[in-house]
Amino acid sequence: MKQSAFQFFIQPKIRKRMADCFLLALLMICISLPLDNAAQAQNLDEWQSPTYILKAFNEIALKNEYRSTAQRILKWQQPIYYRFQYHDLPQNTMVENLFSIHLKHLAEITKHNIQPSGKHKANLLIHITRDRHYNQVIRQFTSSNVSNIARESHCMGSFKTHSDAISEAQIVLPVDHLFSKGLLVSCIVEETTQVMGLPNDSDWVNPSIANDVSKIELLTGLDYLFLTILYDRQIKAGMSRKRSQPIIKAIITQLQQQGIIDNAQHLVNKGGLNAYLE
Repeated sequence: MKQSAFQFFIQPKIRKRMADCFLLALLMICISLPLDNAAQAQNLDEWQSPTYILKAFNEIALKNEYRSTAQRILKWQQPIYYRFQYHDLPQNTMVENLFSIHLKHLAEITKHNIQPSGKHKANLLIHITRDRHYNQVIRQFTSSNVSNIARESHCMGSFKTHSDAISEAQIVLPVDHLFSKGLLVSCIVEETTQVMGLPNDSDWVNPSIANDVSKIELLTGLDYLFLTILYDRQIKAGMSRKRSQPIIKAIITQLQQQGIIDNAQHLVNKGGLNAYLE
């Protein structure tokens, strides 16, 4: 069976710390927010059009900025069991709570089983480390072959596939660096969402956390639609672009008829980390 590895990360020259900070109730963390809502309001009608959604989904789900792909659907088929692994750091319940809230949100959107590993073997390992050990942890626990990745990223995620189904994933966060840059929440949301099977970044897909030139740090209505489409039961891991397109078009039409596209931003804001900002 064919096995593949994918990696993605947030680049330091693109993500910047926002000026406005809000206190997340119960979690006691300062999250950097956009200076205004222009990014999400921009081209509102465009991102909600079926043509745009299809084009943007293909860009984010079927491509990878660091390697050429066969443009097949990548997604989890087995349940996701996650575990935190600390490297020269004590347990950080605040960071774990942020991850747990976002992972629960992803489970609600996708209807996919995501839970702490408990007695199960973890297939999503979340590495919490210091900046000085960041490169070492990447090299030891991920299959990344991106040169200078520790210097060119704030955080990173990678996953492996088995017959186009995601079989395991790793996320690496140098938390001291992220706290100093105000990027903790941004990294948690982006990397965890990408390991669901949305590996590409694109400057033209907007509004989305997959757009690295934007100031967006939480899931948007467009991200909600990507996840909903990807984890529709009609979409199977390994589907080719040609085979998947008519099915995706039909799903988008159904979402439009149900009013989900028009209400996508409202729906995504009801859960996860988004809900703390309402």
